[in-house]
Parts: sequence; structure tokens; C-alpha cells
Amino acid sequence: MGLISAITVPIYNVDVAFLVEVEPQEFERFYYDNVTRITDEEYKGIKADILDKKGTGGVVWTLDSGLFLVYLRDGRSDIFVPHEIFHVCNKILCRAGVIHDASAEPWAYLIGWMTNEYYKMYWDWADKVKV
Repeated sequence: MGLISAITVPIYNVDVAFLVEVEPQEFERFYYDNVTRITDEEYKGIKADILDKKGTGGVVWTLDSGLFLVYLRDGRSDIFVPHEIFHVCNKILCRAGVIHDASAEPWAYLIGWMTNEYYKMYWDWADKVKV
């Protein structure tokens, strides 16, 4: 059983849904539980990206509803977890109109915060399912 959970980013008023180590039927259930936030086209495209292509380690989508969706094949990956967290944070900040300067402090803070929230969520789930 995979991890399906969301993190709300209060300062930017966005939700980031994480689908971690999910099976096809779990993704289908997520779609039906969120049918008002995911279009049929988005569902089909995401399904093709993550379920039909076995080599995908992680992907981030911005859905028409404003929901950010992060897929991770391995929730402990030292490569894909930070990589996808960077991408979703970048999308959030760009959509909010934050300008990147030499210090990149908004990126550093949001990536740090998101990584901390992700791992709290992940290890809580992993302890329950004994990953």
C-alpha cells in the first residue's frame, strides 16, 4: 500500500499531493476521490507517465485546479525526493511571482520546509506499514 497524502503550504495557499510508491488501483482511487480537482485528460496523462512507464522515478504536475501533484516511485530516494521537491517548490514560487535573486532565500526556505514536512509524513506512514 502506497502513501497518498497532501501538504498544505499556508503562505502560498496551495496544496501539494504526494503519491509515493503507489499501485495502479491506488492511483485510480485517488483520482475518483479528487475528481473535482483532476480532469479526465490529466488523469490519463498522469497514468501514462507514472504507471505505464516503469522507469519514471518521480514527476511533478501542476493541475488545472491549482493542485500540485508529486509522484515518487521510491519515497526514500536520495536522488528523486529532493529533485522533485525542488521542482514543486520552484513551480509554487514562480506561480506566486517570487523573483529569483542571488540569495535565493525563498527557494531555500520553502525547499527546507517542504522536505521536512515530506519526511515527517513519509516516516509516519513507513512506520505504520513497516517499510
